[in-house]
Amino acid sequence: MDSDSAAVLTLASKVSSVDDLAELLRHLRRRQARRRGDPPLTYRELAGRTGWSHGSIGGYFTGKILPPTDRFDALVQLLDASPDELGALADARDRAEEHSRGDEPGAAAGAARDGIPRQLPAAPESFTGRDAAIARLTAAAGTVIVIGTAGVGKTALAVHWAHQVADRFPDGQLYVNLRGFGPGTTEVTADETLRAFLTALGVAPDQVPAELDARIGLYRGVLTGRRVLILLDNAAHAEQVRPLLPGRSGSLVVVTSRNQLTGLVATDGAVPVTLDLLSAGEARRLLAARAGSARAGSARAGSARVEDDPAAAEAIVEACARLPLALVVVAARAAAHPDLPLGVLAGELRAERGRLAVLRDAAAATDVRSVFSWSYQRLSAQAAALFRLLALVPGPDVGRAAAAALLGEAADARRALAELTHASLLSEHAPGRFVAHDLLRAYAAELSGTLDGAAERAAATLRLLEHHLRTAHTAALLLDPHRVPLPDVGTAASPGTEAQALAWYAVEHHTLLAAVRQAAVTGHDGHAWRLAWTLVDYLDRRGHWPDLLAVQRIALAAAQRAGDAAGEAVSAHQLGRACIRMHDYDDAAVHLELALDRYGRIGDDAGRARVHGNLGFIADRQSRPRDAIGHLLRSLDLLRATGDQAGQGAALANLGWSYAAAGEHREALDYCHQALQLQQRIGDRTGEAYSWDSIGFIHHQLGEHEPAAECYHQALDLWREIGDRYGESETQTHLGDLHRAAGDQQRARACWLAALAILEDLGHPDAEQVRRRVAAA
Repeated sequence: MDSDSAAVLTLASKVSSVDDLAELLRHLRRRQARRRGDPPLTYRELAGRTGWSHGSIGGYFTGKILPPTDRFDALVQLLDASPDELGALADARDRAEEHSRGDEPGAAAGAARDGIPRQLPAAPESFTGRDAAIARLTAAAGTVIVIGTAGVGKTALAVHWAHQVADRFPDGQLYVNLRGFGPGTTEVTADETLRAFLTALGVAPDQVPAELDARIGLYRGVLTGRRVLILLDNAAHAEQVRPLLPGRSGSLVVVTSRNQLTGLVATDGAVPVTLDLLSAGEARRLLAARAGSARAGSARAGSARVEDDPAAAEAIVEACARLPLALVVVAARAAAHPDLPLGVLAGELRAERGRLAVLRDAAAATDVRSVFSWSYQRLSAQAAALFRLLALVPGPDVGRAAAAALLGEAADARRALAELTHASLLSEHAPGRFVAHDLLRAYAAELSGTLDGAAERAAATLRLLEHHLRTAHTAALLLDPHRVPLPDVGTAASPGTEAQALAWYAVEHHTLLAAVRQAAVTGHDGHAWRLAWTLVDYLDRRGHWPDLLAVQRIALAAAQRAGDAAGEAVSAHQLGRACIRMHDYDDAAVHLELALDRYGRIGDDAGRARVHGNLGFIADRQSRPRDAIGHLLRSLDLLRATGDQAGQGAALANLGWSYAAAGEHREALDYCHQALQLQQRIGDRTGEAYSWDSIGFIHHQLGEHEPAAECYHQALDLWREIGDRYGESETQTHLGDLHRAAGDQQRARACWLAALAILEDLGHPDAEQVRRRVAAA
C-alpha cells in the first residue's frame, strides 16, 4: 500500500460527520490532481461528467449535503479511489449518515442532512369526498393552487393527497404554513421560507446566502434533478410563492389560498383547483366518518348513527352549512358521546343558533359562530379559559409551557389542551405544539374581548411575556456563556444545553419576534428590549439579519419610551451591529455613538469597549485607519481595565491590521504578535486564525513572501479546523494575492478559485471581487 492510499484510509477511519466526509472528498480531489499533474476538477467539470447539478456537487464537497449512497460511490470512483479504498470509503459515508440523523437539534422538524426532507403534517383523520379535486391534483404538473373559503378544507385536501402520492417524490416533501390569513399573525416571507427549505434540503444554516436572489439560485440549484413535493399552505399573495417555485425540475408545488393568485396562473402557468362547500352527500359521509371514531368499543359506529336518524343528520349538515371545519367540530361532540342520539345534538345546535347573532363569512355566507359556541359551552371552565386566552398568543402556535403561563401556575394546562384537542378546537400539529384554525382563533378573540376583563387579559399577557423572557434568557446564555446576564430576569429549567437552546430557538424564534412586537404595543417596554436582547446571537448565527435589524429598532424605541438608559445602550449597540451586518455603516455609526453615550451614563466600561471596537471596524471598512486606531486603543484600555482577555486579543489583532493599513508595518507586526501570544495562551483559535492572517498580510506588504505564505497556511489550517469557511475564503484570497505578487499566476488563480467556490456557496457579496481577480488572471 502506498503512502497516498494509507492517508486516504486514515482519513476515512476518522470520519464521524458530514463535514469530515466533505474533507475526505476534497482530499481525494486534490490527490487526483496531484497524480495527474492537472488543476483539481472544478464543480462544473464534475457536474458535466456526472450529470448532477453544480449546486449538489458543491454541497457534497462543502459538507452542506450528504451524498446519497449511489452518488457517493460514483463520485469516489470518478476521483480515482482504488478498489482497496472503496470499502473504507463506504463505511465512512455510513458513519457520517448515522451522525447526521442526530446532530441537527436546531433544524426544522422533518429536516434531514441527507437532503431527503419529510415535512408533511399528519394526514387528516377520516378524510372523505373531494374526488374531482383529487383527480385534478393527481393529473397536474408544475404548480397547482387549491383555492377556497376559510374552513372549506383546503389544507386537509392538500395534506391528504400529498400523503397518498408521497412515493412519487423520492427526494422528499417540503411543507410550510405561510400564515397568509388569521388574526394577529405575521405572514411568513419567501426569504424566511427559503432559509428553512434549504436547511431541510441539507444546506448548513450558516451557509445559507444572506441575499434573496442568491437564496433563490441555491434553492433551485439544489432542487435541480430532484423530485420533491412542495406544499405551500395558506398563502396570501403571489410574492410569498413565486420565489419558492423550483424552476425546471421534476418537483411539484401545491399552494393553498383563500385568494385567486391570478398572477401565478397568468405568468407562471399555475393550475387552479377551486374547492366549494361539500355536497350534501359528502357532508353526511364526513359526519358519519367522524361521529363514531372517538373511542374503541363504541356501541354504534358513526355511519349507523347517520343511517338511523337521517333527518337529524340533515339538520346538522344544514346547521354547519356543509362547511368541513364546522362539521368536524360538531362531529367531535358526537363522537365524545356515542350513546347520545343525533337528534338531541341537532336540537341543541338549533337552539344555540337561535340564541346567537349570526357571524357571516362574506364568501360562503355561513353561520359558524353558533357551531363553535355550541362546542365551546361544553368545555370545562379551565379549558374554556385557555381557549379564550389563546387569542393573546402572538405567534403562529403555542407550546405546553406557554399555555401553562397563560393560565397561571395553579392550572392544569396539559389537561386543558387535551380537552380542546379532543373537541377539535385545537390541533396538535407537531409534538407539544398546538394551533387553532383562523376562524376558531377569531372566535376566541371575540369571546375573550367579551368575557375576560381588561385586567385579566393584561395579567395573562404579562405572564406569557415573562415566560418567554425567562426561557429565552436561559437559551441566550447557553449560546454565549460570556454574555453578562440581564438583571432581574431569572432563568428557566430548560433548555439545559447549547444544542437544546438551538433547538428551542428554531421552534420559537418566530413567536419571540412577535412577542417583542406584542410587548411594545401593550406597554411592556422593558420586556420588549430585553426579549430583543435574547434573540441577538441566534439571529446573527443563522443570518436572519433583517429580522435582527427590525427587532432592535423596536427595542430601541421601547427603551427610549421607558427612559431606560441601560436598555437604550444595549439596544442602540445591537442595532448598530445589525446595521454593520447590512453594510449600512453610516446608520451603524449613529446608533453606536448613542450606545457609547448611554454606556457612559451608566458606567458600563465593558459596553463602551465593545462599541469602540465596532466603531473601529467601521472606520477600517471606510479606509480611515487613523480613526480605527483611535477607537481600538480606547477599546484596549477599557478591556484591560475589565480583565477581558479574549476581547484584548481581538483588539490587539485589529490594531495590527489598522496600523498596517496606515503603512506602519513594524508597529502592526508588534501588535499582531502580542495578540497571537495572548490568543494561544487562552485557547482562542478563531482569534489566532485572524492574527496569523493579519501577520501574513503585513509580511506581504513588506515584500517578505516566504514568511507571508507560511502565516497564511497557518491561518488556513485553523480556519478548516474550526469550520469557519468565510475566514478560509479571506485567507485564500490573500494567499492568491501573494502568489500574484510573486509572479505565480497559476497558484494565484487556484487560490482565488478556492475562495470563489466558498463565497458562491455562502452567497456572499465578496464573491464579485474575487471573480474579477479570476477573470483578470
